[in-house]
This record gives sequence, C-alpha cells and structure tokens, in this order.
Amino acid sequence: MSTSTYQLSQEHELDTVYPEKIQSYWNQHASEASFVGALGLNIKYLKLPAPFPSDKVIVVSPGRTEAYLKYDELAYDLSQQGYDVLIIDHRGQGLSERESQRWQPGDVASFQYYIDDLAKLIEQQDLLNHYQQRFILAHSMGGAIAAHYLQQFPDTFTAAALSAPMFGINLGLLPKAIATSLAACMSKLEQQFKRGPYYAVGQSDYKHCSFKSNHLTHSQQRFKQMQAVYSAHPKIQLGGPTNRWLHQSFTAMQQIIERANTISVPLLLLQAEQDEIVTAAGQRAFFQGLGSASAAASQFKIIAGAKHEILFESDSMRNPALSSILDFFEQHAN
Repeated sequence: MSTSTYQLSQEHELDTVYPEKIQSYWNQHASEASFVGALGLNIKYLKLPAPFPSDKVIVVSPGRTEAYLKYDELAYDLSQQGYDVLIIDHRGQGLSERESQRWQPGDVASFQYYIDDLAKLIEQQDLLNHYQQRFILAHSMGGAIAAHYLQQFPDTFTAAALSAPMFGINLGLLPKAIATSLAACMSKLEQQFKRGPYYAVGQSDYKHCSFKSNHLTHSQQRFKQMQAVYSAHPKIQLGGPTNRWLHQSFTAMQQIIERANTISVPLLLLQAEQDEIVTAAGQRAFFQGLGSASAAASQFKIIAGAKHEILFESDSMRNPALSSILDFFEQHAN
C-alpha cells in the first residue's frame, strides 16, 4: 500500500483538525480504565475503538515520561485505519501509580514489573479471543518493554513495530561500564540504607524546555501540542530517572540483546537518524541477534533526519514512518 493511501493527520491542519476531529473523536469514543498490576499498583490505560467493529488491535507501549494523553493524534490516526487502540500508562508515569511516595522521579523497582503489567492488560482485555489480528507498537523504553514481552510471550502478537527502541542509552562521554557500575552501586546503597530512590546524577524534577533546545522532534506544531498536554495535566509531568531505574534498565537492555534470538514474530525496527536519546549501536546489535524465524520476516529502517520522537516528527518523516508501520502490519496479517 502506498503512503498516499493512508489518510493521516497533517501538521498544517492540526490547528483546526485537532479540536474538530481528533479531540472530538477522542472525547466521544475513548474510554479510560485501570487494573491492579504488580505490587498492587493501580495501572491506567486507554482504549480508542475504530469507527466500526474491528478484529484488529494495536497495543501502544509508550516511552519513559510519556502518558496516553500525549498519544491522542497517533491513536486517532491508527483508529481511522480500522484498528482498536489500547495505550498503557506504564507504572511510575502518566496517570498510573508510583512505587514510591515521591511522584516526580522516574522509578521502577524491577523492569520485569513493566512486562507483568503489559501481560495483565492483555489478559484483562482478553485480546487473544477478541481479536484475530494483534499488533504492538512501542516507542523508546516502551520498545524495551515490548521486546522483553515478546521474548516471554511469543504467541500473543501477529507482528511488532519498535520506534527508536531503548536498547542502549546515550551517555555522552561517560563510558557505559562506569555508568552501569555507578547506577548499580548507588541503587544497592539506597536499598541497604532504606533511603531513596534518588535521582541519578544530574537529574531533577520536570522542566519545560523550549522548542529550540528540544532533542525530540523537528515539528514545532507537534512539540507545541505535547507541551500543552503536559501543562494542562500537571499530574503526568515526570522528572529524570532514579539510580534504581537506570540499574534496572541497563540490566534489562543487556538481557534483551542477549536473548534477541528468542523472538519469533515479524518485527519492524525504525531507527531515528538524529537520535540523541538512545543509541543506534544497541538497536543494530538487537536486530542482528534476531533468530532466523523472526529475522527472515523483519525489517530495519532508518528514518532520515528524524530525532528521537519519530511518531511526533514533521510530516516528511512521520508520514513515511507511520505508513511503513501500517504496511508492515497489513503485510503480516493472518
């Protein structure tokens, strides 16, 4: 299917399309709910149905700091292609409950809890019986969660698409070995003395940033919309990661790459050419490690010029990326 076949929202129309179509459809049809996840935490999620009864579903696994409220444009675009859409707010972010009393630090006690929560959502919604076609679309940290899920539950999804997945974190000049050891040491000390969890070095509470200084997107319109959502809903504002989150994430990313050959479903990996958040090396290592069954049906695509937030990029990058995802899902439909 060609790019022009998909009717996707466009930047220059968002000022009118957002309130008249996207927000209107969301207000009329979106349903918010929750379930009890690992450790008894209340995990929030949202469902946006297609305009007509559908046997196709896309589960969206967002990145760190993200909430389903941010994904209204994407969910609208996907629903208009005939998919029911489920978006989870991962524990410790969005509207979901936190594991510690402090609301702002991005924290998780065990990366496995993210996967357990995702599995609980899928079980609660009875996806295997309600939908013939089941897909997962995951971004950044959500990509790491999705990859881990695919390694543990190989029979749930028909195919997967990972947008700028977090298989390695850009640490700047800090060597990975030092960062990994420091996070592990600090996390262990905090646990030993029953303090924290504390922010990792250089991290702090949520701060608004300017479009000029942002590392996420070239789209001023979509950046403005993202900022408006976080301003209107202060509860979803999240600060930097804790030492414990870093320790858990470093361990999880290493395991994901080492066990890449256990993934059996067709997988599309979209790499952002100008990504400053996660590393291209980690994504390549993961993709090269895929097992033969998955690798034969999988694709690796570089989105030229894109920053980290591919799905919130300018139309020249978002449209072909989203079309590639939709093409891939249709190609592998049963």
